[in-house]
Amino acid sequence: MKIKLSPVLGVVLLAASICTLPTSGWAQDKRALAVKLAQLQHKADQEAITAQLTASAVQPVIIHWSQRLEETVPQARQREVRDQLDVELKKFADATEKAVAAQTAKTAESALVPIFMEKLSEDELKTIIAYLESPASSKFQNLGTEAGGAWAKQIVDATKDTVERSAKTFDAAAERIVGAASTKGSGASAKKPAKK
Repeated sequence: MKIKLSPVLGVVLLAASICTLPTSGWAQDKRALAVKLAQLQHKADQEAITAQLTASAVQPVIIHWSQRLEETVPQARQREVRDQLDVELKKFADATEKAVAAQTAKTAESALVPIFMEKLSEDELKTIIAYLESPASSKFQNLGTEAGGAWAKQIVDATKDTVERSAKTFDAAAERIVGAASTKGSGASAKKPAKK
């Protein structure tokens, strides 16, 4: 006895059998693409992210100790102490940079791959990787510094007068504020602020 399937039932059964096939190969292909994209992004961004994260760790230390230096060290010794602090600061900055750089490589895949897997399709991953590996992308990246510099120069040239005027206005206001505070705070005749 032969069983004859209707065309519609045949399509339904075919679709059901496809759905039961293991999809791990597709997921592995997509994962491999996501890993490759993470590696490309690490290679492209590791220096910038290392510099940015190092600066974000070092800047608060510089600000804190510069303030402490001004507040606690006599003026005559500040240069000597600042030079000693600079030596220690360089050690701190170098150690921080080394630690951050090591972590960029270790964490690129674990941080980026899940995001790429969730947010990008396999076709999108292929397209992005193809572009990033293309000569056009390499040429565009190499133009980044030159193009950015030309753009920044035009901005600086166009805003130079405005920025200088604003700086003079700020300096005048700061001089009034600091001058008023220093004359009010000195001498026995300084007035107490009025109570509200």
